Amino acid sequence: MLLLARRFPDDTMQFLYSQLQIENEACRATSLYLLRSLLRCDSLTIRKEMCLVVKAVESVCGDHRRKVKAAVLSFIKELFRSGVDDCSAWGLVAYIFQEFSRATSRLETGNLSEIEVLEETALQTLCLQVLDSLDVSVSGMARLLWPRLLQYVVPAQYTGTLIPLSRCLRALLERQERAEEQKEEPNYLGYQEHATMPTPQALLLRLLLLACSPYGGGGRGVAALQLLQALRRQIHRAVGIPWMVQIPSLLQYLEGKDESSLDYAEWECLLLKLLRTSLESIGNEAWISLELTQQLAKYPRLSKEKSFLYKAVGTALAASQNVSYVREQMQSYLEGINWSEPSEREGPLSVLACCAESHLDLALRAVQEFDVAGQKRTFSRALTFREEQQKEKRGKACAAVMLAFSRIALHAPKRLLCSRVETVIVENILCQYRSSSQDSELKLALIQSVTEVSSAIQGVSNEENFHFSSKRVLLELLLDLVKQEPVGSVPSPVCCKAILALEHLSKIKPSLTQEENCHLLHACFQSLFPLPPLERTREEGEAAKDTQHGESLYRQSLGALGQLVASLEEGLTSSWLKETFHLLEAWLHSEKEWERERALQVCTQLTKAYAERSVDAGESTCAQLGSLIAVLGPLSCDSLVTSRQWAVDCVSCLLSTQGEAMHMKKEEVKHFREELSATDVDSLLKTSSQIAKVVCQAFPSEQVRDFLKAVLGSMLSFSPTCARAAGHWMLIFLEQRGREILPEVLEVLSVIYDHLPACQQDYLKEFLLHAVSVLACYHPEAVTNSLLQRRLPMDSDTVAVWRTLGRGLPAIQVLQLLMHRLESAEATTTCAEHAVTNNEAALEPLTVTCAIFELVSALQTRETASLFLPWLLPLLLKQISDTLGKQMPSSSPGRVPEEPVFVARAEDSCPCRLSIKALDMVLCKCLAEEKWVGILRKQRTWAFLANPQTSHEGMCLLTSVLLRAGAIPGAAVHAVFAWLDSPSANLRSMATSFFAELMKDPLLQERKLLQPVLRALLDRCLDTSCTVRQMAVRGLGNLASGAPEELRKHKAAVVEALLRATRDVSSLQIAGESLSALAKVVAELQEKALGVTFRDIALCASAFFDAKEAVARSSAFTLYGILASSAKRKWRPFLRQEVESTWARILLHLRDPDPGVRNACRSTFLLCTPLLGLQKLQVHVALNTQKRAEELQETVCSHLARNTPELLESLYDTLQTYFWSSCWGMRTAAITLTGVILENADARWLREHDMSLLSAILQLLQEDRHPSVQQAAAQVLSDNWPELRNA
Repeated sequence: MLLLARRFPDDTMQFLYSQLQIENEACRATSLYLLRSLLRCDSLTIRKEMCLVVKAVESVCGDHRRKVKAAVLSFIKELFRSGVDDCSAWGLVAYIFQEFSRATSRLETGNLSEIEVLEETALQTLCLQVLDSLDVSVSGMARLLWPRLLQYVVPAQYTGTLIPLSRCLRALLERQERAEEQKEEPNYLGYQEHATMPTPQALLLRLLLLACSPYGGGGRGVAALQLLQALRRQIHRAVGIPWMVQIPSLLQYLEGKDESSLDYAEWECLLLKLLRTSLESIGNEAWISLELTQQLAKYPRLSKEKSFLYKAVGTALAASQNVSYVREQMQSYLEGINWSEPSEREGPLSVLACCAESHLDLALRAVQEFDVAGQKRTFSRALTFREEQQKEKRGKACAAVMLAFSRIALHAPKRLLCSRVETVIVENILCQYRSSSQDSELKLALIQSVTEVSSAIQGVSNEENFHFSSKRVLLELLLDLVKQEPVGSVPSPVCCKAILALEHLSKIKPSLTQEENCHLLHACFQSLFPLPPLERTREEGEAAKDTQHGESLYRQSLGALGQLVASLEEGLTSSWLKETFHLLEAWLHSEKEWERERALQVCTQLTKAYAERSVDAGESTCAQLGSLIAVLGPLSCDSLVTSRQWAVDCVSCLLSTQGEAMHMKKEEVKHFREELSATDVDSLLKTSSQIAKVVCQAFPSEQVRDFLKAVLGSMLSFSPTCARAAGHWMLIFLEQRGREILPEVLEVLSVIYDHLPACQQDYLKEFLLHAVSVLACYHPEAVTNSLLQRRLPMDSDTVAVWRTLGRGLPAIQVLQLLMHRLESAEATTTCAEHAVTNNEAALEPLTVTCAIFELVSALQTRETASLFLPWLLPLLLKQISDTLGKQMPSSSPGRVPEEPVFVARAEDSCPCRLSIKALDMVLCKCLAEEKWVGILRKQRTWAFLANPQTSHEGMCLLTSVLLRAGAIPGAAVHAVFAWLDSPSANLRSMATSFFAELMKDPLLQERKLLQPVLRALLDRCLDTSCTVRQMAVRGLGNLASGAPEELRKHKAAVVEALLRATRDVSSLQIAGESLSALAKVVAELQEKALGVTFRDIALCASAFFDAKEAVARSSAFTLYGILASSAKRKWRPFLRQEVESTWARILLHLRDPDPGVRNACRSTFLLCTPLLGLQKLQVHVALNTQKRAEELQETVCSHLARNTPELLESLYDTLQTYFWSSCWGMRTAAITLTGVILENADARWLREHDMSLLSAILQLLQEDRHPSVQQAAAQVLSDNWPELRNA
């Protein structure tokens, strides 16, 4: 096409012109692109035709089809690049702005398709590209554009083109300034045909409005300021020099900022300051007033532009020195606005506020006059309107007046404010509030007024000397508004803004007391924390608009609370931190997760502020670190991620108060923050435990009690997961720092014991029990002593603690301490330690014994228990001895435990049984085979041992079983041996019983204790205690089986002691025991070794045939039988004589009432019969040994009657002596055997004896007090009546 144009320029142009006339879109667009290409042609003919080309293109500018518009814009771009010296192309410039405006309008309608939106956007972009490509240095461009481009600066529809427009205009103005400097006359000045130029006032206001949003539209506000600076001479010559300084300063202020970091309120103030200085420089109050009025009418009511313009009006009035003009303007704005509409009053308020910067008293007076006039109007209309309507209108008017006063205060000169703020401003605000119905609008007005007045006072330079006496009045009003809001509902603007107002008001002097601050926070917490979370609001299906509004209020309310807390933090001390956390603690333990979250949010703010102040003040410790960590640490396992992370932030801040050394620990804690986003409970607990390990290293030992008390309270108050976390924190602390807290151990344990009853969940109780176990590992003595202070009977918690110690690592240490404690207590027990009487058991040893029972019952291995048996056995035996026959100490309260200590039986109130139970448990744990414990129980060993009358027998049974089980350690033997010389009779009895049984076994001889024990037993035979003497005798008798060689060595002493014991008149039991012992000795030594003592033994034995005690009779017969069997040579004649005198008594005792005696007597009778020398009788008895005693007696009597009447006579005489025996059984036996004699005697024998006397005796015996005797006498009389009657 270029070649054709060069060769045939006229034809080519004519062809293209004709193509432009075709209505086809593609054809016309193609022609335009071809014409654009011709603009690059250097042909002189083509250049001459340029003006015609421009006119041809302008003819199709009315075609609004997309491709055509794009082709036209492309042509214009190329045209302006190549130059327009001889052409009037302004129409094409206007075309750019028109198309941009048209595209903008279409996009704002919002009813385009996606494709159409893309097309219009592309067209806008193309327009901007064309404007960006404008180069004023190109030939003819400066003349074409200046100053006509200015007409597109002010209209709002061209706002999007301001950046390239500003660039072009500034470039044109720079060319103009250079021309002036070179004293050249620019050839384009004054070229304004067909252009409507904006006024300087309109340019100033429009560019200031655009500068209010400096980053909007890609930096449009910056471009506006730059253009404003460039147009300084065109706007007014008086502003040229000031703007050269002020506008660059504003541009520098914007450097380094962006849309998010810019303080728009401050930026707006800077722009208004620029306007004021400009107007002051101009010095004509009417210069801009008309334009301001016109501009206000152009913008919507709630637009940002209109708000700025109102402030510009006030700024213009403030710059004016004409007081009457200012008063007139203020009155016109006050009277011309409908104050009952909140949306309309903000503008006039801004006018008043900005005007007050220079005319404070004038503004205050204007508002007062307006209020008085408004009241008059209200009164005059009261006759025509209903009362409710009047109240509503009056309330809105009052709200407007209140806001007017507070807004004036906010902008008043600081030097004048203090003298007027209370007497005029606050007084009028309170008067307006109290004089009208206090609806929500009036409340909001009061809140906003207080906020603005407080902000104004804070800005006073001499605030330090100013005390706001109305502070507490306003404070009470605001608190009442907060409290009146319904709790738990959606937050209201009243509550939100009231808290913000409290924040501003609290900063003013006089400062509030700590109590007042707490009251203030408490009211705010009560109002905001219970608010339902946003999620619940959404779930309840509220309208989208309501939900959005609620979310906004929700965030504003919590933000207001945060600002209030921040304002109170200025005087944040350790005690203030403590009080604030005390207020928050209930919310931190709340069951509602959103309440905990909000409380933690406040805690985070508090701890951060406190940490910063601690660093600034040089403080290195936090007095409440322990209790705060205990509450916050476990919340790292809260159900909400934000709560968990805030809890860790709090802990991290508290760590920073411990000095620089803890900075590394703080960073370690922060490292775990992101790991708390996990949802798995186990992972959370693990992370929380890792944090605890770090924190505990920074923990002061002196705060351990506070920590534990708080963490235990947390365990009971938290959710299950947080409670577990609290338990882990407690255990980790004790494991890491437990060794350092010896002075606090007792207090710590006291706290744990106090919390045990309150723990209903088993897992929580396990944490507490484990804590005691950990403490016991480091401080076993302190833990043991504290537990022993617990009263008896043990409650279930104390039992659980002892058993936990038994299962844990400190079991051995604690058991050693208990044994030592029991040993010391038993050794030092005095009457003072027995509560009131000597018949009461000592409390301390009993407590230790119960503890041993519980501890041993929980031991995990038999080896551990067996390790302590050598010491436990004698200790518990001694305790049994000490408590034998005693009552529970009266110092023990005797309350019924929740769970019984041992067995729920009445006899367990006996302290001795408690000690026996402990011994039983020890043996259960120590003995390898369970059968031994079964034998002990089957033999009723413990019952015998608990009874003071049979305890020696129980001790013998116990020793016997332990011997067979091989469970008598040497240490125990040595310990018990020392008791033989104890002043305690019970202890000597127990020791003597123990060794009496041991004498059966070679154990003593193996341990080389036989000689000392034997000597001790011989000495104990002379003991003052009957039981001791009895057991000593038994021990001497058992020597025969355990150490016969030693018996032979010491036979004289042993036999002498035993014989002496038979003469012990104080107790037949001792005599019986000695006879039994003599039987063993005689059986071992035999006749030869006994010597002359044989006779004494025989006489001694026969003397007890009729003893009252069955055991003595039985032992006597047994001994007599052994003597009869052992008499071989020397002493056989003597014994024969003895048998002849005693055989009748022996025969009689075959019917002894005691079965044991009967059996012993039967054996003895069989052994003694040969000594009578009657061969036939011996044979006869030998043939009837299997018969019953009654049959044997009848056989013997029958034989005697036939063969040896003299023996029958002796028997008869002996029987008569027993008729008067004290034993009813023996009387009965004698009567019965007499009847047997009568039945077997012949007539001669009967005649030789006085049967009448016998008959009289039997008749007398029929009156005996015992029925058996009566029956026996009657039977004999009945069976033998003829013989007795004939006699």
